[in-house]
Amino acid sequence: MLTKRKATPSGRRLKMAKLADRHVLYQKSVQGPESDIPFFSYHYKKYTGQTLRHFREDFCGTAALASHFVTAHRDNHAMGVDLDWPTLNWGIKHNVSCLTPNQQQRLNLVNGNVLNHHPSEAQLTVAMNFSYMVFKERPTLLQYFKRAKQSLCPGGMFMVDIWGGSQCFVMQEEPRRVKNRDNDGIGNFTFIWDQDVFDPATHYYTCRIHYAFQDGSEMRNAFVYDWRLWTMPEVMELMREAGFEDVHFLWEGTDKKTGKGTETYRRVKKAEPETAWIAYIIGINPK
Repeated sequence: MLTKRKATPSGRRLKMAKLADRHVLYQKSVQGPESDIPFFSYHYKKYTGQTLRHFREDFCGTAALASHFVTAHRDNHAMGVDLDWPTLNWGIKHNVSCLTPNQQQRLNLVNGNVLNHHPSEAQLTVAMNFSYMVFKERPTLLQYFKRAKQSLCPGGMFMVDIWGGSQCFVMQEEPRRVKNRDNDGIGNFTFIWDQDVFDPATHYYTCRIHYAFQDGSEMRNAFVYDWRLWTMPEVMELMREAGFEDVHFLWEGTDKKTGKGTETYRRVKKAEPETAWIAYIIGINPK
């Protein structure tokens, strides 16, 4: 999508914060289907011994992951579920429209609530980018996990990501430079993760995403999240209560020389007390 500079009635060019599409920025700065889909496929095959061909993306938003999955192989089928129609419709116009007719036939998008039953026989269902944290109460999150289990074929896998560490409890804005390699007029930009409000008594959390551009303009509150920061023990206990078996997590290794993450995730029994971490929790639907 090429972003053209428009002029105001006074003849001045509009700032990039007024021109840029927030969904485009999100896909460039947060999502990475090119690496995520191979990651999911690898861990699914490693656990089950089977090839991943039926994938479901809950809270799919613009359906970037689901859309990419059907391009990876001619036998791949995907389903995406999201409650927000404007976001899903954006994905249909900008992501699904780029697919071939055959790929579109293998993609099923549902504008609906993940708490409701949407029949599927997914081998793998995912809820990424901490999206399930929108459910603040234990019974509601349990209900979702039961629905996620219901979406799977026997022996299917459910995966969510989770974050934590002492830095989670520091109210701060954390900028990260994004190199934009596309010739879309946006140029390089800065992604800003804003940990705005946190209540230790409830773990209710308000986080925001802002974007800053080379022309000095900023898009504030491009996305605002009203979450509960669930802990790993809570999520794993609820998944077991929902009926998942062999609930476990994948932990990122640390390079001893640099102290940075290796970007390689392995199944372990114990985690390290890092100041900031992201892990993946997996549960298996009984056969």
